Amino acid sequence: MVKVLILGGSGFVSQALAKYLIKRGYETDILTRGIKEVNYLGFRNHIICNRKDKKSLKSSLKNKNYDVIFDISAYSKDDVEILFSCINPSSLKRYIFCSSAAVYIPTNRNIKEDADKGENSTWGIYGYNKLQAESYINELILKEDLHATIFRPTYIYGEGNDLYRECYFFDKLENEDIILVPDDDVKVQFIHIQDLVKAFECAIYNDNDRRAYNLTSPNLYSFEEIINLCACILNKKANIKKVPISNLDVRSYFPFRNTNFNLNIKDLRENGFHLPVIYLKEGLEMSYKWYSDERPIYRDYKLVKAL
Repeated sequence: MVKVLILGGSGFVSQALAKYLIKRGYETDILTRGIKEVNYLGFRNHIICNRKDKKSLKSSLKNKNYDVIFDISAYSKDDVEILFSCINPSSLKRYIFCSSAAVYIPTNRNIKEDADKGENSTWGIYGYNKLQAESYINELILKEDLHATIFRPTYIYGEGNDLYRECYFFDKLENEDIILVPDDDVKVQFIHIQDLVKAFECAIYNDNDRRAYNLTSPNLYSFEEIINLCACILNKKANIKKVPISNLDVRSYFPFRNTNFNLNIKDLRENGFHLPVIYLKEGLEMSYKWYSDERPIYRDYKLVKAL
């Protein structure tokens, strides 16, 4: 039986991953701060600990051995460094890190994993810190022979999304509100949560590791196309108003950042990982069903001009 530790377990991605791995029969521990409610069963242990507190993490993981660690809650080099100072690496066969497409320098070109990376003004410190974490993991790969796989997903969406993105459009459409959209030719990509967790599972067994992979459905969508897909699902007409991008900070009125995501997944395909099979319309239909059933309440304090 494969013993798994998920750093996380109460957020959108980590919770979906935990539920999926439990269903697949893995012995799964989750590690959270204990702030958010964990509303599912089947995990072996729920370790409550602040991973940024080295003493607490070391005590929490003492005498625990894992075959696989999925690191969903690391956002910086320090997070990863503290983790590896607290675990017993002797039994660890795989370390899977959830990074982000925000590590790339903004461009409208189709980019592979070796494209230019660095500080991204659109994503700010988030993308830069993820990149620093990647760099540290690559050091461990070279110096400690760590079997690690890094994934760089684009926008993750689907049932349970705790970021106010697709559900923002659902709210606006149901209320027949005006939807402010940046007047730009940005196009982006998405990865449905079900495809993401399946790709993550592949990394447990895939020997084409010790590197990073782009993770996305390859289709490109403009913001207006995304909204109109949502409107089609709700059988509504979207009331879209274009906003010149120089007038306001885009995130003050729109749930996505005004930058392109155009990632190439040729390496993901050629190296035998799960390829995304859920197209955006199908995924949004599943999201809307979840939204209709659960009626989630969101607070996005950046959307001050849109609410």
